[in-house]
Amino acid sequence: MVRVTVFVLALCWWTASLRAGTLSPETVLSRVEAFYREIRTLSGSFSQEVYWRKGYRVEVSGGKFWFKKTNLLRWEYRYPERILIVSDGRRVYYYSEEDRQVLILSPEKAFSRVMLAVISGKARLSEEFELISGTPGENDFYFLELKPQNDSSVSRLKLKVRVSTGEIKELWFWDPLGNLTHMTLENLRINPKIDKTRFAFRIPKGVEVIDETRRGERDGKGAASGRNTETRPGP
Repeated sequence: MVRVTVFVLALCWWTASLRAGTLSPETVLSRVEAFYREIRTLSGSFSQEVYWRKGYRVEVSGGKFWFKKTNLLRWEYRYPERILIVSDGRRVYYYSEEDRQVLILSPEKAFSRVMLAVISGKARLSEEFELISGTPGENDFYFLELKPQNDSSVSRLKLKVRVSTGEIKELWFWDPLGNLTHMTLENLRINPKIDKTRFAFRIPKGVEVIDETRRGERDGKGAASGRNTETRPGP
């Protein structure tokens, strides 16, 4: 019985490797686009590592996320500090508990970030990126390396894709300064039922509000809006 089990596992691995090895990079890329274009909801957990060239520092973080088309998102950084990103479809709120600050963006600006653009299905990878290379991996995985055509915030993008589905398991992207962000997605649930209250956000009392959707105005709470502000690397 043990020999049979080992043989079956080996056969499955060989079949998956063969399937990945016979596909072209263009075919794998089209599967990625199709997967994120067709899903309605998605949830899971993530871990993120940011490698800063300056000072050779590494920042490690992680948490959970929920997404529902179109433009509904809850992205929770649970460690090392709590940062919450919520999109209600009209506005996107970045809330840092430690800094006591809320940054408000339009969905168009927020979902232009690499990870959010991909999972929302907004990223037209085959049109917006140049396909540099594709390499089959083990156990139904495939690695794609891409270069953006017009996005100046990203210099290079690498994806680890599950061939049979098109879902992304890991993502690496470099900014023009050479800083690297590596993100791993785990415990993915496809089209789960998500309570709409997850995508609601109420601004806490006493926090600083920077409203980038109202440039040159004031947000009614005495906080200036339209300020230039540096945000932490995120999805």
